[in-house]
Amino acid sequence: MTSSDRGAPGAAEVLALLAGATLSFVALGAVAYGSAPMAPGRSAADARIWAAFHLPMAAFVALVSLLLARCCSGPLLWGLVGTTTTAVYLLGVSAQFLCFAVRRVTKKPHTHP
Repeated sequence: MTSSDRGAPGAAEVLALLAGATLSFVALGAVAYGSAPMAPGRSAADARIWAAFHLPMAAFVALVSLLLARCCSGPLLWGLVGTTTTAVYLLGVSAQFLCFAVRRVTKKPHTHP
């Protein structure tokens, strides 16, 4: 969306986009997993198929990108697009998985002291 609105990015803008996206990905992963090594605690097979339907979130991210293109320019624009759209997408998709994931409830046997 940003390229459609502003044209192809130059080298500095591409680097800003990649840096922003990487920053968001690593920061959100570290928050989600408590540290930089991001080892998931559950299998992707535990999620229902509609939890992986990311089209609405991708459309929302495209809108965010377009709005940023209307407000900013240059490397700042591309850095914000990389950071913001990655964060919005990952948080939105995480919310989808949280809402639709199959939760296995295991009850511990009650023991008397």
